Amino acid sequence: MSQAITKVTGTIDGRGFSVPIGTTLLEAAKSLGLTIPTLCHHPGLPADGNCRLCLVETGGKLVASCLFPLRTDGEAILTQSPMVLEARAFTVRLLLSRAPEDPRLLELAREYGTGPDPRLADGADGCLRCGLCVRACRASGTEAIALVGRGRERKVTGPFFEPPIDCVGCLACARVCPTGFIDFSELPRSIWGRDFDLRPCPQCGRPVGTPEELRRAGVENPLCPSCRRLSYSRSLMGLPEASFSNPGER
Repeated sequence: MSQAITKVTGTIDGRGFSVPIGTTLLEAAKSLGLTIPTLCHHPGLPADGNCRLCLVETGGKLVASCLFPLRTDGEAILTQSPMVLEARAFTVRLLLSRAPEDPRLLELAREYGTGPDPRLADGADGCLRCGLCVRACRASGTEAIALVGRGRERKVTGPFFEPPIDCVGCLACARVCPTGFIDFSELPRSIWGRDFDLRPCPQCGRPVGTPEELRRAGVENPLCPSCRRLSYSRSLMGLPEASFSNPGER
């Protein structure tokens, strides 16, 4: 009886790797200490390959390394071939047409010797349409926003281009946005054209989250991270819950 294959081997830029079957090219490269640029990738969210910066060459063709699972031995991957560098320069040029002032994109433009395409300058608004915010919203269980439209008209918005009524004000979308395009404020909490109240920590008075966010998470008596850690530590030591007479002074 043959033993199931659990590892795959190959090379990346001439360096050998051995990783569990199904590992993506991006993850395999990171295991070797190699850096492949990404803008729409987040380790806690499903990959989508929208920004196309993570393209690498294998078998004479370009693939998005964040979406390419390694399943067979012998893959010879190139991350700096002429084909890859040309494709990345083109991608950076297109992304700059969306966000010409983004520091990370400007750094990549210098690295790949390119700049914004003046023919596309009228579409600049700071949003890359990478969908990372949409995936974060979906992963949080809300699905309040979506990518709507095609081509240059595509944008992130709520239903019918109105402030999303299902938004709970958790800021997950804004926190993963690679360019800081999503406009929000912490205190007071405001995002996507909507204002939200904030529930205070019952022990120290610090703001914890919006009522909508906490209700969705099933949290009735929310503690801030600091008080939660303190409560957990005291419980491990068998001590009674701490009480604070001056909320907000800790």
